[in-house]
Amino acid sequence: MDGLYPHNEETEKTKLFMSLVLASQRKIYLYILSLVIYPSDADDLLQDTLVLMWSKFDEFQAGTDFTAWGRSVARYKVMNYLKKNKSAKLQFDEDLLRVIASESRQTDNLADRLEVMKNCIKALSDKEIHLLRMRYHLDFSFKKMALQVGISKQSVYRAVSRIHAKLVKCMRYHLGMGAAYDS
Repeated sequence: MDGLYPHNEETEKTKLFMSLVLASQRKIYLYILSLVIYPSDADDLLQDTLVLMWSKFDEFQAGTDFTAWGRSVARYKVMNYLKKNKSAKLQFDEDLLRVIASESRQTDNLADRLEVMKNCIKALSDKEIHLLRMRYHLDFSFKKMALQVGISKQSVYRAVSRIHAKLVKCMRYHLGMGAAYDS
């Protein structure tokens, strides 16, 4: 035995996990922070994500992208958190979470993406911001939104979908991916 502790398979697994976590923890945290408002919630969700990642580490495919795997685990943690915490100030629906997850695979710089998202939101009209605020801040259903603004539920759904598409197009353009995605 060389040293005080034997080097066994479990120790090597722990070392590997810790080295991968150290290399990707900030990116996973920033991803979580992009989906929730409060840093304290992001802190808790990161800890829960890391615990779940450790418990499922045997399922991780060696040689694949550990950060991407961590983000996918985090995404499910965040979705569960948002479902359980309807009182959260801002909530995204699953479609927008998928868009954010997709964008996070395109580039690793979440701080830049958050800044771009804020600027893209600033470019929306007051009416568009009002619809997003009703949907995500007030957690209105499409039916309740329709009653509030005086149009059909389908029209509200289409309007919100157009806003999502507009945000995605704006983000892709400003992140230098515009030409590849314009239709």
